[in-house]
Amino acid sequence: MAAVSLGNGLRIFYRERGQGGQTVLLIHGNTASSLWWERVMEHLPGSVRVLAPDLRGCGDSDKPAPPWSIADLAEDIYQFTQALGVGRCFVVGHSLGGGVAMQLAVARPELVERLVLINSAPAEGLVTPPERYAQLEAAVQMPELLKAALGMMMPTAPQDEFYRAVLEESVTKSAGALIPNGRALDVMNLVEQVAGLRVPTLIIYGQKDGLVTLDMMERTRDQIPGAQLELWPEVGHSAPVEAPERLAKRLVEFFGI
Repeated sequence: MAAVSLGNGLRIFYRERGQGGQTVLLIHGNTASSLWWERVMEHLPGSVRVLAPDLRGCGDSDKPAPPWSIADLAEDIYQFTQALGVGRCFVVGHSLGGGVAMQLAVARPELVERLVLINSAPAEGLVTPPERYAQLEAAVQMPELLKAALGMMMPTAPQDEFYRAVLEESVTKSAGALIPNGRALDVMNLVEQVAGLRVPTLIIYGQKDGLVTLDMMERTRDQIPGAQLELWPEVGHSAPVEAPERLAKRLVEFFGI
């Protein structure tokens, strides 16, 4: 993995594959990392530059003291793209990363050519009940409990070596971001802002999701002008891990790459 230092002082690690005039930017979810995109990246054309950063607090990237906001995460990503010379790109966000991707499209519309949201945090935000935070704090301190919870977010994934690596990295390198990211999603509300988006948007929803509901994705579709919603009945919350080849193929189709 490579790393780049941002203007705000954070050091962001990232995975990169391929090269070419077009760039695909992949933004992971909560308690995850760029590793979750590895198999998707393998199936994207080598003629396209693919970038998958570790968000602050996750993976190998710096872990500043919380709190931070979805806007902070999006600004990190914008600075990341500028440091790597990206002028315009296709943006894909999974779960929390979908919220970051929407924020990026709202704040930096000149950067985002097309937008894909996968079982995304909805535009109105995703509120964790206050009493649930005690359970989350306990999970952060108990790796096996956290692994089990994350496993429920990818219910159809083959439980192979890659699956085990994803869970292990998530609990060892990204667990500290679980609660700060949850707090950021609690107060996120982009409903009014996304109404002004003019970027072609595809929402993919794996229907075996126990966290994000179809209603949330239908509302987000209706709030983004012209957005289309595609249902994947056989997939859960985490298509990047559960159906990487299918997802890569759909990205190629939607982006025209």
